[in-house]
Amino acid sequence: MLIISTEELPDELKKIIPIIDRPSEEDIEKAEIILGWPKQINRLLHKCKNLKVIQTFSAGVDDLDFKPLKGIRVFSNAGAYSIPVAEHAWGLILGAAKGVNSKERLISYQVYNKTLLVLGAGGIGIEIARIGKNAFHTFNIGISRSFKDKSPFDIVDSVDSLHKYVEQADIIVDTLPLNNLTKEILNYELLNKVKNNCIIVNVGRGETVDEEGMFKLLSQRRDVRFATDVFWRKDGKENFIDSSLWSLKNFFATFHTAGAYGNEEVMHKAMEIAIRNVQSFLKDGKALNEVRVADYL
Repeated sequence: MLIISTEELPDELKKIIPIIDRPSEEDIEKAEIILGWPKQINRLLHKCKNLKVIQTFSAGVDDLDFKPLKGIRVFSNAGAYSIPVAEHAWGLILGAAKGVNSKERLISYQVYNKTLLVLGAGGIGIEIARIGKNAFHTFNIGISRSFKDKSPFDIVDSVDSLHKYVEQADIIVDTLPLNNLTKEILNYELLNKVKNNCIIVNVGRGETVDEEGMFKLLSQRRDVRFATDVFWRKDGKENFIDSSLWSLKNFFATFHTAGAYGNEEVMHKAMEIAIRNVQSFLKDGKALNEVRVADYL
């Protein structure tokens, strides 16, 4: 199979399987497998006449144009960023809890022996729960459509049951992908039920949180703290600067640095994981993280 990449790759990664990372127009037309970032892949789709498989370098695939992908299998890179994003999530939790970088003296919240609610039990959610359990003795509730590993959780349930657990959590961490089922799943009506001194963290996608609803909640509930590494997109790009949330003292943020864009080592490892997933597909037609295309149409 002819395999192309939208991104130039280190030589050692191209030794795993033959990949053309500077494809010609002819290569693009003949390619059966393409690796890359969703927006870069979108630019080539109309030229790909023989495409059978897409493998993204990103964990999220919401930027991919699914309309022309009939009959094409899509694999995400879910799990490739589990450890660095989980570390970052706990950095946000602790930063919000302790009021790091605040211009005023905030009350310090404790996280030890608290109830942790994790939305999404993929690799990132599992690592967040595991760190919480091992380092801070948290009681872990996992909410997900499926569970790769239930062992770090004390309670597991479906996304439909989220409303039952929001009132119990001291810390809520959103690791959800963005699709038709998760858009603005964290809205004002739901979040207004959270406990006093609740910490909410988003390392999934900005649009899984209702931005206006979050602003309303934080304005009314100054005890609630929200920290995010992801922002809401405007005109196709994350808008880090213009959010009204910056005016609030109980808002904390980083600029999408939890994953690949924050660290060259993380980027390199994620690309390797994606390539090895394609290697597995070439071996026996099976690979991890096949995307349910219907969730995005």
